[in-house]
Amino acid sequence: MAYAPEDKIDVYAQAVRGLLELEPDPERQIKYLDFIDIYAHLDDDERRIYQQRHVPETTIMSQFAERFEAKGRLEGRQEGRLEAGTAILLNLLTLKFGVPDDAVRQRVQNADADTLLSWSARVLTAQCLEDVFAEAQAQ
Repeated sequence: MAYAPEDKIDVYAQAVRGLLELEPDPERQIKYLDFIDIYAHLDDDERRIYQQRHVPETTIMSQFAERFEAKGRLEGRQEGRLEAGTAILLNLLTLKFGVPDDAVRQRVQNADADTLLSWSARVLTAQCLEDVFAEAQAQ
C-alpha cells in the first residue's frame, strides 16, 4: 500500500479504527495490531503524535494490551506453580521410594495441580508407591 510519508500517522489511525470496527475479538485485535505496528513501523515521535491525536483508539488498544498481559502473567504463574508442584512431588517420591520409573514420571507430569497436591499429601503416609496413586476410598 502506497501512501505519502506525511500521511503515515493518519493511515495508521485508519487501520486501527478499521480493526476495532471489523474485529470483535480482543485477542485477534491485539494480534492484528501487531501486524499493523510492524507494517507501519512508527518511530517514537510518530507514535507520540498518534497517541496525542487519537486518544480513544490508543486508550482502547492499551486496555486490551494490559488485559492480555495480565492474563499472560497469571497463566505464567499458574504454569510455574504446576511445574514446581511436579518437581516437588517427584523429589518426595524419590526420597521415600527411590527414583521413579518413566511411567510414574509421566503420570506425575500429566497431572493437574489439585491431583499433585493430593498425591504430595499422600506421600507422607504411604507405605508404598501404589498408596500415593490409589484412588480415594469412598467414605
